[in-house]
Amino acid sequence: MVQTPEKTKDGHGQEPNGKAEEGDESITTPGTKRKSGSSQGSARKKQKKNSISPKMVQPKNALMQLNELKPGLKYSVDSQEGPAHQPSFVVSVEVDGQRFTGRGQSKQLAKHAAAQAALKSFVQFRNVPEAYWAMSRTMVQSGDFTSDDVEQDDSSGIFSGFTAESPIEEFHRDQLKRFSGGKDGDAEKKATKAAEEADKKNPVMLLNELQPGLEYTLVSENAAVPTQRFTMAVTTSNGDVYEGCGSNKRLAKAAAARAALLKLYNIMAHPSGALKRDEKGPVVDTLPQALADRLGNTVNEALQKVMADRAESAKWKVLAGIIMTVPSQEADKEDDVKVLTVATGTKCINGEYISMNGAVLQDCHAEVVSRRCFKDFLYGQLELWKNGKGEESILEQRPDKQGFRVKPEIKFHLYISTSPCGDGRIFSPHELMADSASLNADKHPNRRVRGLLRTKIEAGEGTIPLRLGPVLQTWDGVLHGQQRLLTMSCSDKLARWNVLGLQGSLLSLFIEPVYLESVVLGSLYHPWHMQRAMWGRLEGGLHLDADSPFQLHRPRLGAISSPESRQVNKSPNFSINWTAGCEGPEVVNASTGKTEEGQVSRLSKRSLFNRFCHLWGQVPSIEHQDPSQKPRLYAEAKKSAGLYQEAKARVTEAFSAGGLGTWVSKPIEADEFELDF
Repeated sequence: MVQTPEKTKDGHGQEPNGKAEEGDESITTPGTKRKSGSSQGSARKKQKKNSISPKMVQPKNALMQLNELKPGLKYSVDSQEGPAHQPSFVVSVEVDGQRFTGRGQSKQLAKHAAAQAALKSFVQFRNVPEAYWAMSRTMVQSGDFTSDDVEQDDSSGIFSGFTAESPIEEFHRDQLKRFSGGKDGDAEKKATKAAEEADKKNPVMLLNELQPGLEYTLVSENAAVPTQRFTMAVTTSNGDVYEGCGSNKRLAKAAAARAALLKLYNIMAHPSGALKRDEKGPVVDTLPQALADRLGNTVNEALQKVMADRAESAKWKVLAGIIMTVPSQEADKEDDVKVLTVATGTKCINGEYISMNGAVLQDCHAEVVSRRCFKDFLYGQLELWKNGKGEESILEQRPDKQGFRVKPEIKFHLYISTSPCGDGRIFSPHELMADSASLNADKHPNRRVRGLLRTKIEAGEGTIPLRLGPVLQTWDGVLHGQQRLLTMSCSDKLARWNVLGLQGSLLSLFIEPVYLESVVLGSLYHPWHMQRAMWGRLEGGLHLDADSPFQLHRPRLGAISSPESRQVNKSPNFSINWTAGCEGPEVVNASTGKTEEGQVSRLSKRSLFNRFCHLWGQVPSIEHQDPSQKPRLYAEAKKSAGLYQEAKARVTEAFSAGGLGTWVSKPIEADEFELDF
């Protein structure tokens, strides 16, 4: 049956709720006969295509309502309480000389709470249904808030000066009533149904059910980054634009739809979101999805910007970066984000190129290189203090004026485009799907292979488990090919960083341990395998003194909503590194450990040791330093960090005591070098 849309007050061909008026069982156009069978179905399709359906109007929240009543209000962050992993913010707003406060786990939630408090203080409302919806209460069909006549009194003066509603405002209010608990509550029902089906339908389909008729546009195309070649955008009914990236347009559209679903409806249309329903696995502190996506996108954008003039070296298989977040001074804005390091790489040095003078990079895996870049960044912060520019540094002096610590409001996050090699990846080689089998926790958590220390393969990729018993690498054995040069996996190194910090032994003489706030993966994320690899396997056997500055740290975990696609190609034999403040990137040959020009890398042991020696005795240190007694050997300088070395030994003991293997170190000759001054 072909229906002709009738004009109503909403300006479209049907009532605002999308239904025909009561009693209109069939409406036919003049001269049009009923059709049956395929011809009727064809007519329906044609009519559906030509008909204009109204777009859903997004309901107004408390902030929007209060802003309409009192434009230009200023919100301020009064305080931040609680631990770093579970902060609590207090935001206040002043309305007509009266201050209202709100508390929440984010600034935005606290701001909403403050707005709700202000709205609740008003005795009467001009738009009763809207106010009730904004305060998340049940709709009062009579439109009476205090059982008094709404139009009677305006003694507070809050609504003075407001003109009558325009037809558009009336339509918006009518739509809002329908979508926020009116007679049918269609929008609420749709959102609830969509959340239940988030694991069964793709995000584009889900968003289309909630907001029909949305269009997707191609924002950009960048062939230099295959995994994020296309960027698509979708504009929702409230005017907000959401973008997503992918290796093809279909994946990019799905990413944009996921972002919109998460922001507007709090629907996580991604397999990892469904993992929260499983109560059998260990508790994993998850990073908010919006922040995880933001961190991942920021690192990818930084790499493109850094390598803009060197497209021939922009190829990569694994990307890693460390990002710094600082709380914004404005209550309604997200934390400020700054990329500190960018690195790529998947290989280690060939044994024949190992160096006795610290002139090579022995491990060019992206995560490890990114951490070395971070140490480069920290040296730069200490050099600011040395040059009398301490106010520009992210470091502050400790209360006892002995050494430094990172300012408490600053957090660091590590993004890796895939799970770290070793224990974090070996048992999760595929992306998690939404079927029940994939969503269960590890079915065999007690198998002996779980948590084992693993080593990277010389001149290759992948890892192998360590043999039982200690392994001693000798200089001549490696150099002459009698032994393969062994390097600990990235998962194992990350686990150790979660105890010892990112700063390393030399910088621990100046700076308190610096830990990661979160680890975000671009693909192959399995929360239980990751938590075991990052810290879970150390929880039972690690014993540290209570007063030690080094403790087991448990960073939050997360994954981006659009997983990086698998790249079936040969890994490049070079590694890219860049640190904030550097003029440009450095490209290192992963096989030789030196730059493409054969020069010593700025991240090599020798380069960083040189900067350490120039800081010795020149800036406050945690332990007293005699400027005239600089360490002669690199190994000697490392041993001088007593507390660090003690904690390091405890980590090795914990792995060994747990039957996970013995940590393998490089030949001792690799650290027995000195500098010429």
